[in-house]
Order: sequence, then C-alpha cells, then structure tokens
Amino acid sequence: MTSRRRTPGLLRAAVPVTALALALTACSDGGTEASGADDKGGSSATAGVISLKSAQAVLLNYAKVNNAANAAQAPDRTAEVEGGALLQQSQATFTQFKALPKEEQASFKTPFHYPVEGARFYIPRKGSPQVFMVDTRVTGEDIEKDRRRLLVFEHVKDYEKSKNKGTEWKAVSVGEADGRLPAVARDDDGFVTVLKASDTVGKVKLDDLRDLSKDFYVTGGKKADASFVNTASVKAWKKSYTNRAAFDDGCVDGEYEPGFTAAETAYGLKTADGGALALYDFGIDYRNWPKAEGPRCATQLNIDDLPTVTDIYLDGRTSTSGLTRTNSLITMAVVPASGTDIRVTGHHLQLVNAK
Repeated sequence: MTSRRRTPGLLRAAVPVTALALALTACSDGGTEASGADDKGGSSATAGVISLKSAQAVLLNYAKVNNAANAAQAPDRTAEVEGGALLQQSQATFTQFKALPKEEQASFKTPFHYPVEGARFYIPRKGSPQVFMVDTRVTGEDIEKDRRRLLVFEHVKDYEKSKNKGTEWKAVSVGEADGRLPAVARDDDGFVTVLKASDTVGKVKLDDLRDLSKDFYVTGGKKADASFVNTASVKAWKKSYTNRAAFDDGCVDGEYEPGFTAAETAYGLKTADGGALALYDFGIDYRNWPKAEGPRCATQLNIDDLPTVTDIYLDGRTSTSGLTRTNSLITMAVVPASGTDIRVTGHHLQLVNAK
C-alpha cells in the first residue's frame, strides 16, 4: 500500500514520537536512461538480469496494481507486487486504515504513477544479484512537481500464490530521490553494480547500517555518531532517544530497544566515486511503562488518545500496564568510498505492531 505522499523523513507512524508526550500518560480511575545495450537487456554477449522493456513493464504494473489495491483496500493484491519490509509496511497500513484521518484515507485512493519517460533504470549484468533499481518521477494529483523515488525490485519467491512456485519481480524498498545524489557507476556496456548486504564500502558493511541506525534510538548514537553526518533523519532519531521518557505528568517511563523487520536486509548501488547508494530497513521497539511514583501516578497507562493502538492492536482497551510498539524504518543513505560520513537522505517510519 505505497502512499502517494509517502516521504522518508516524515515520521508518519500511526503513533508519532512527537505526539507521545501529549497522548500517553499514567492514569488512575480518571527520457529513459537504462543499463544494457538494448531493450533486450544487452546484446547476445552482454545481457542484464532483466531487459529494459521488461523492467519498464514491471514498473508500470507495480503502480497499476498498487493503485487498484489501495482503492479496493485489498492487501492480497499488494502482496502480488511487493515483498520484504516494504510489504510489511504496506500491510500494516491496511490494518490501521480505519483509524487513519479521513483526509489520509482519501489520499491512498487517489492514483499515483511512475512514468517510464525520464526514468533511470539501473540494471546489473546477468549473473549479478537478481535486483534492479529505478530512479523515477512520481506523479499524480497534489504531488509536488519533479518529485522522484528510487525503487528496488528483487526477483523473489512468490509465496503469496499457492499454485505459483516460480519467482516474481517485486518492489522491496523505496526511498525519495529528490536530493543531490552521486552518479551511479556503469561499465562499458552500461550495466551497474548492485551490492549485497554483505558487501563492504570502505570501513562499513552495508548490513551494519541497520544496527548503526538502531544505535541512535537505543543510545543516542554513542557508537554510530562517528560514522554518520548529522542530517535531518539522524537528528530526528536522536531526538526520539532524548524524548523517550519526556512525559508532562512525569508518570511514564520509556526506552527504545533493537527490533526487527520482515526483511532485515540492505541493498546497494555502486557509485562512480567508489561509494554506494544504500536502501536498508531496520526495526525499533518502543517500550513504555508507568513509574507509579507520586500521588498522581498509577499502575496503568492511559492510551485512549492513541486510536490506532487501542482500536487496532489492543481490542479497544484504553489502558494497560505496559505498551510496546514496533516500528519499521526504510532508510536511504549515501555511503562515501571511505565508509564514513554516511549521509542519511531520508527514511519512512511505520508502526507495524503494538502489544
């Protein structure tokens, strides 16, 4: 259920951290560019993991199916074209849909498009990981002009179709590509190099980006701070750590713990300067519990101001002795060749569970 307005960096979780201090209290009884030589993904001697023509069809079909699924509120249809952490976020949005503001509900039903005209298709040579990426405009009603996204498609087993034992190209990650990004490296035939989660760029392994990013939530960045530039996303993560127990009544405590997503992986695209564009996902658990100290504090948390949590995940209960929310974050970063001064360009945070 990819939102037309989904913006990494916009903490559009159903329970944004900035609202917690107000909502949670302890209570008492009160032009197409492509890799490869031709539309078949290269000449007979040089072929890509997918042809340009097929990659274009995958992109167009993804938007078409996504729009249909959003309009009909049909999560099974989204599962036909999405996988991994992206599908997990979409399924969570379907689950929470009835608790979202009416304006936001309406926005999901308004079609968006990924035009192939002007899209940049990043296709690796055949024999590489079964992944390709697309830098494309996103268009539609009320969408800013020239807004772009970088999408990752992976050839994955389609477990959603019980009779289909083959594989499908599915979108598994997406990031905003509006900012200034480094040029992507291409070989003499126009193919790109896709990096696996286990690949290393300078001092950092792409897979380590997940735990390093979690560190900003868990410790405020004691380990990760030396490796990252203090971008807007990093500042937001640090602020979440600082405000983890900042509640007006002083009766609620809180902390972040490492969590998990449905994928726990990273995708990279080698850049011309020897670095990488990376898209990765990570999970964070946010725990709250009552301090029960002082005459105005109690042993229960009042959560009736968090409708998505109370209505969807807690069966209508408006108080609890403890609350844990699991958030999934899909993050895009520019990793220099040194593996240091990593620049997070944006992220999308989505509540995926509460208990």
